[in-house]
Amino acid sequence: METILTAYSVNPVCCNGCGACAAMAPELFAMDEATEKPVLLLAEAPVDDVERAMAFCPHDCIEAD
Repeated sequence: METILTAYSVNPVCCNGCGACAAMAPELFAMDEATEKPVLLLAEAPVDDVERAMAFCPHDCIEAD
């Protein structure tokens, strides 16, 4: 089965830096200690991984592009 990739992003306006994305998908996100916001680790990721992170974001800040 082929893995489908998608671009993804975080809306910095609604993100409060809770770290849920980095906790649920550390292969996709890391927390920037200076800004207290997530940093994307990949340009594209498997759709299932992005959707999992989206489901756990309490403010719906993660977007699949």
